[in-house]
Amino acid sequence: MLQRKKSWSSLRSVEHYSSQALILRIKDLGESDLLVLFFAPEKGLCKGIAKAARKSRRRFVNCLDHFSLSQLDYHRKKENQLFLLDSCKLIQAYEALRTDYRLLTLSSYLAELAETLFPLHVKADEMFELLVRSFELLCQGEAPEKVRIAFEGRAMAMGGYAINLECCCGCGRAYKGEGRAVFVTEKGGISCLACRKESKRYPGMGPKSVRALKEIQGPGYDNFPSGLSNKEVLEELKMIFRQHILYRLGKRLKTLKYLE
Repeated sequence: MLQRKKSWSSLRSVEHYSSQALILRIKDLGESDLLVLFFAPEKGLCKGIAKAARKSRRRFVNCLDHFSLSQLDYHRKKENQLFLLDSCKLIQAYEALRTDYRLLTLSSYLAELAETLFPLHVKADEMFELLVRSFELLCQGEAPEKVRIAFEGRAMAMGGYAINLECCCGCGRAYKGEGRAVFVTEKGGISCLACRKESKRYPGMGPKSVRALKEIQGPGYDNFPSGLSNKEVLEELKMIFRQHILYRLGKRLKTLKYLE
């Protein structure tokens, strides 16, 4: 849980925070500092500076590695200023995400999708939990494709881009879970076969895929839908999310090329 404390010095407010955080990216800054991109439950996506972190690791022992989960103490003096990291304690290293190339590329993609959907300093506790859960599953040996599909569907729903599965976006007829449906990218929903034919531009999905997607997007989603164990379901949803994410975000994510 985020702890916040205000102190006053020379009529200037300093905001102190202490919370869990996922380290998404680090970059050398100057001769001895590190620029850290991290994701915290209450503050969402944040940027901070770890002063002298490259010269002395005493305050940041093994806790600023990519994708590690840490307890982070940080502060800032002004609302739009970068945070300054005071100290850090490792909670979970998720080492496999850095040593296995396939897991490294997928984790980078998941992090970039979260970063794109949620701007700086927007509370996103559900996204934080989704990232943590996804990293845990990957380290436990869960199939990367299943983790990816589940993350994409849930993350897009959290970002306000859930796919409408209730009725045909053409004629309005309710989808009753029978027969195939066609995904219409520009509508963000499905169509019946009478209104739209399946094609490369408008990929189709069967009832199992629709049910799996509905579970992923639904409230309280935690465990994988059983349908994701079906190879055909994975392939159908993969094709749909490829188009859906590109269209809604208006750009191709940089890390996607390493997954293909």
